[in-house]
Amino acid sequence: MNGLRSAIGFPMISRPRYRHSWLVIYLTAALCGCQQAGPGRSLDLIPTRDAAQIVNANAAKITGTLRASGSVDGYFTSPKGRRRNYHVDGTLFYLAPSYFRFDLKSFGDRQILLGSNEEYFWVYNKEDGAYYCGHQGRDEELPTDVPVRPEQLIEAMAIAPIDESDSATPNLDPHGRFQGRKEYRIDRESPQFIRRVLFRDADGAVTMQSSLDHYRSLSPDGPFLPGSMIADWPTARAHMRFRVDKWSLVQQVVPGGPQFATPAECFADDRADRPIGK
Repeated sequence: MNGLRSAIGFPMISRPRYRHSWLVIYLTAALCGCQQAGPGRSLDLIPTRDAAQIVNANAAKITGTLRASGSVDGYFTSPKGRRRNYHVDGTLFYLAPSYFRFDLKSFGDRQILLGSNEEYFWVYNKEDGAYYCGHQGRDEELPTDVPVRPEQLIEAMAIAPIDESDSATPNLDPHGRFQGRKEYRIDRESPQFIRRVLFRDADGAVTMQSSLDHYRSLSPDGPFLPGSMIADWPTARAHMRFRVDKWSLVQQVVPGGPQFATPAECFADDRADRPIGK
């Protein structure tokens, strides 16, 4: 088992082009408790503006840095087709709009670290023993041996506000294909929780999808946050579940704090305009 834990890695996927995303918001039929809509149930399309207001009203109640802790488990498939299971402890920090840290450890030993701030994003994988760093706001492709960008996990958990300007119309490439697409599916009835988030490639195939469940309020007047996120990468044959034991608000964690500091390894070549991996 220790050997498997030391080889933990997130699946590699074709990353959507976020600056050209088309958000499509659906309403799913609300069920009892925290159940999800059945796969055969029809979906109703509602105006993006109305759905964005629902999502953003909840996000606006996040008044500082969120911290979530719990267990992370799942499996990934090696390039040779071998399936490997893992179970680690996860700690997540998020501060709107772009500050993020997701630290995955096994018996206190870091396996994966994903993070971002206003300038950079970074990924550390123990298997490689190295960092990959990139610039925010650049539509740069990641190497095939680097996991997904941190902001994808922020959106997969549906805790970030939706930019309505990104969803007004679809963007097409010269061949008439969609240049990336995200879908948010929410309950039909109040309280309207986001139940699923989907990412599609230019051909419309799902590259990642997350299911959210067990919502609870952070405080009497606070935001509702998911207690469970299940993520699947269909083409990579991988699966991950984050079971959140506790959400909390940590006002002392600020943008300039160590949780969101760009790792020194990102500047190992002393060239801030050329992060590691480029």
